[in-house]
This record gives sequence, C-alpha cells and structure tokens, in this order.
Amino acid sequence: MLKELPTWIDPTRLALTHSHLNGRIAFVQMERLRDSLCDIQGDAQIDWFFAMDDKQRPTIVGGLQAQLLMLCQRCLQPMSWAIDKQVALVILTYELNKNEELSADYEAITLTKTPVLLKTLIEDELILALPIIARHEVCPSHEYQLSENLDQDLTCRNNQFNILSNIKNLKLM
Repeated sequence: MLKELPTWIDPTRLALTHSHLNGRIAFVQMERLRDSLCDIQGDAQIDWFFAMDDKQRPTIVGGLQAQLLMLCQRCLQPMSWAIDKQVALVILTYELNKNEELSADYEAITLTKTPVLLKTLIEDELILALPIIARHEVCPSHEYQLSENLDQDLTCRNNQFNILSNIKNLKLM
C-alpha cells in the first residue's frame, strides 16, 4: 500500500503486482466535478485493490467515499450528498476482445492509452454517483412544497370537467 496516491497509474502493472491504493484526493483537482458542486472544499477517499481476473484482465475492486456539497434544485440552498460506492471495474484495452462475456459483478471501462490519470478514474466514478436532480428530501424553507391536502383540493375543485360530469349524470337520470 502506498502512503500517497500517485498521479499516473498503469492499471495492468498494478494488477500484476496486486497493488492496493488507499488515500484521499481533493475535489479542487477535479475540473469536471466542480461544475456540479457549490463548494469544492473536501476530498474523496478511495480504497482500491488491483488484481487480475480469471481471463487475465486487470480489475479494480474497492470503495469510494465522499461528502459533496451540492445545490438543491428545489430551494436553491446548499445540501450535503454522501457517496459510499463500491467499485468493481474490469479494464479493457483495444487489444482485448470487447465482445467477451463480463461477469455481472463488474463494469467495463476501456482505456485508450496507459498510463492514466488516477484522478480521472476517481472523478468518473463520482460523476456517475451524482443524483440526476439534487434536492433535499424536505427543503428547510418549505416555501416551495405544496401540502398534500392543497394538491387534492386543487384537482377536485378546479377541474373544468366536473361540471360536464354533473350535467352528464343529470341527463342519465
């Protein structure tokens, strides 16, 4: 296990030596992720193990944890989003046959060149773990949420077809 995370990695070489990477990387270094955050303070923690699978393909297995500060799209207030993701990747290259069967436990990524930036792999996994729409379960200000009773009242009372259904019922009698 390394004390500090490397900048560049060769997943195949790390898998051949059964390496273990454990460390933190700052959100400031992740250009693509920054657009989704309202505060780039903090970091992501990885605990990744590199090995070869039964078909001699490099794999990455481990965990990824982060606490992201995002903007709620409902109330536009900051919100905290916790990521605790299990990573299971099979590294494919263009030389390997991409039509081979993959285990259901793994996702495949294709690398066009090696070495690769470690922060890019981590950033990709964080972006995939982001919610489609960031929002609080219950917004702190509550001004943008309709009450359940109000929603039911509006559908029944303001429905223009209620008058027509009443007329239809009168004609049938």
